[in-house]
Amino acid sequence: MEYRYCVLTGVCYTEFMPHIRKRNLQGLLVKSLRFSSIVGLFGHRQVGKTTLCEGLAQNYLTFDRKEILDQGLYSPEALIRSNAGQPLVIDECQLAPPIFPALKEWVRTHKKPGQFLLTGSVRFSSRKAIRESLTGRIVNWELLPMDLSESHSAPLPNAVPRLLSSKDMSCQLSMASYFSEKTFLLALNQGGLPGIFAVRDTAVRRQRFETQIETLLERDLRLLIQTSLDFRVLRNLLSVFAARQAEPIELTEVSRATHISVPALRRLISALESMFVIRIVATEGTRQRPVLFFEDQGEASHLTGENREPLKNMTRFLFSFIRQQWVYRPELQGTLFQFRNRGGAFVPLALRTKQGILGFIPMLDEVPGRHELASAQSFIANYSSARCLFIHQGKTDRLLGKEMRIVPLGHLV
Repeated sequence: MEYRYCVLTGVCYTEFMPHIRKRNLQGLLVKSLRFSSIVGLFGHRQVGKTTLCEGLAQNYLTFDRKEILDQGLYSPEALIRSNAGQPLVIDECQLAPPIFPALKEWVRTHKKPGQFLLTGSVRFSSRKAIRESLTGRIVNWELLPMDLSESHSAPLPNAVPRLLSSKDMSCQLSMASYFSEKTFLLALNQGGLPGIFAVRDTAVRRQRFETQIETLLERDLRLLIQTSLDFRVLRNLLSVFAARQAEPIELTEVSRATHISVPALRRLISALESMFVIRIVATEGTRQRPVLFFEDQGEASHLTGENREPLKNMTRFLFSFIRQQWVYRPELQGTLFQFRNRGGAFVPLALRTKQGILGFIPMLDEVPGRHELASAQSFIANYSSARCLFIHQGKTDRLLGKEMRIVPLGHLV
């Protein structure tokens, strides 16, 4: 756990703020502020952007405050001029479109690095009112929900990069000290949003999830698209999506389940992804239909209740709690996809990087069955630099040749 120390009172206040942790993205943000005049930090609402920024800068403004928002809308140049510092944090920047051309002009004449740190819970490029993207003048980062290493104050794991760089996947891996069946289930049910998962009272935590969903659908969504759909219909849509994670998106089926037209669904999916609520993952192979994941699995669990599908739970966990290992290592240039063939071969998650391709196949037993092996072989045959991991919740860790390995889930986190 990271301890926050107040220099005025001499009091360590971590015990009063149990959600405070050091974030794995912090080092990349600090480096970016050393060479870029503007740095952007974006991510899901309540993911911890403000807390992270407050630790990097003392000069802080938020457009959630009406008087500050009015300045950003009607006199952005004066707002920037009177608050410019090293750096100035502008929170929820997407709420004031005029701030962007004003920032562009300011850094054109004031080229010093580390002047502005912008945050937002919506990709500002997705707002039609924002016409200035700051291309070439901003370095953007996305803050992901906390993984287990952050919530347990441990370093960023490196199991996935090591497996990719190992000649035959024989690198030594060990069980993370913080991983157990209990932490696995807690991560799925409570998620990685700092202000929510740390709440011990179940009823209060549920209310926070519900308040968050209402804000997402009644405020943020309507910044991006015009829709006459009411909250109950939109919330039901989120529930349908949460229940169908990692499955091919069949818009006609979703339309029947939600009574929302297919064209409207396309607009909603695009907006929800721009709000960091969902992530669309491409599918490769002979069945190329994209799949959907929730950015925060606690939010998904709140919408659907307890999920009793062990393989889907492992896939959800893999998506949400190992991504930081390549997202926060931009030199890997990692992208996720799913692999499906009409013959039945199925790899729920696969990672493509500069070093190669790594597939993840969750399984209930500690030894792959005929279908898992056939899926891995089809996957490896389809890509020249592919390898495959069979992942389970037991203890077996064993190589199956140079391209396949059986690995306990706890060795990856």
